[in-house]
Amino acid sequence: MNDAFYIAVGTELLNFRVNLYSPVFSQKLMRLGFNLKGEITACDELKSIIDALNFASKRADLIIISGGLGPTFDDLTREAVSKFLNINIIYSKEVEHFLLDKNCDISKPNIKNQCYVLESARLIKNDNGTAFGEVISTGKKCFVILPGPRNEWESMWPDVKNIVLKEFQLPEIYNRVIRFADISEVSLENILRPIMQKSNELRYTVLAGPNSCDFSITHNNKRLVDSVVDEIKGLTNEYIYGYDDDTIEGVVGKMLSEKGRNLSIAESCTGGLVSSMITDVSGSSRYYIGGINAYSNEIKERILNVKKETLEKYGAVSEQTAKEMSENVRTIFKTDYSVSITGIAGPDGGSIEKPVGLVFFGMSDKDKTIVEKRTFIKKDRLSIKKAASNTALYFLYKMIKS
Repeated sequence: MNDAFYIAVGTELLNFRVNLYSPVFSQKLMRLGFNLKGEITACDELKSIIDALNFASKRADLIIISGGLGPTFDDLTREAVSKFLNINIIYSKEVEHFLLDKNCDISKPNIKNQCYVLESARLIKNDNGTAFGEVISTGKKCFVILPGPRNEWESMWPDVKNIVLKEFQLPEIYNRVIRFADISEVSLENILRPIMQKSNELRYTVLAGPNSCDFSITHNNKRLVDSVVDEIKGLTNEYIYGYDDDTIEGVVGKMLSEKGRNLSIAESCTGGLVSSMITDVSGSSRYYIGGINAYSNEIKERILNVKKETLEKYGAVSEQTAKEMSENVRTIFKTDYSVSITGIAGPDGGSIEKPVGLVFFGMSDKDKTIVEKRTFIKKDRLSIKKAASNTALYFLYKMIKS
């Protein structure tokens, strides 16, 4: 595979905002036959961006740059690339006409600045913003310059893909991703090791998430990749919830929609995160009725109708409380399915009997209630909340599927 490098531009990425694009670019580049060798973040200073370009270009033939193309004073990516490659910046009538068609007022200096592009760059229009994408080829190197917001550059990616494939004269690589939940990275690798050893000409990547794993398989032979996917499915089907671009919340929502069923949620330690995930999916109003964020025992008892005796005898974090939470929220909202989550997110509040990371899950339909228990070993609060949320939706997925 060819090598690629990613440069993220933006002082905010070094101070207060986390850049989450690298795994996204890695997957997209893998499908083009490129291995993402590394990432570097540059602040909004000319020298910093030029240093990053110098570093990346020594390590890869394809350099992806995102950010620093906006209309403000600190957007310097275009100027940095110009100086690094010794390429002029010119005014583009094509960009001007495009912005006028979008009713942009190019008499404003900051908007007019968006009409300046690198000479000889292949331009990629931006349907969701004002900054064009630009692709520059110099010798054996290719530089792809994209705006920072994901909703802008992702709509450009089909054009980027076509240019890169043509530039490097590459066949498109076939890639599948299998989505797993409620299994560790190590356990999954142990199950799949014989397959990986037998079909060692394929490229495999495993990415661990909050009580979830993504397993990626890549090769230019589609039939070979598909046959390995079938083998893996035969060994691990009980842990698989989806493929490729699936998310657990999207898969659950699709199942509910197709069955014409609806859902309610009762949360405690996750603080509304499960409901947030469900409503991140467009169209979730068709199946998500509502939820109760019952963080305190008072609310569990007064609003969610958990028995006082249950809370006093077994505690808020217990199989019995999770069962009542699930059954009662389903009754309150009159839904087909419900899920409940109660646990100890830490870092305080744990004990020998009930350690930090202990979570109970209740799943109910008209016929039954199932309660599951998990203890998550990562003890930081956010990791436990995310792992619990993913797991709750996975248990719900299993109930709906059955």
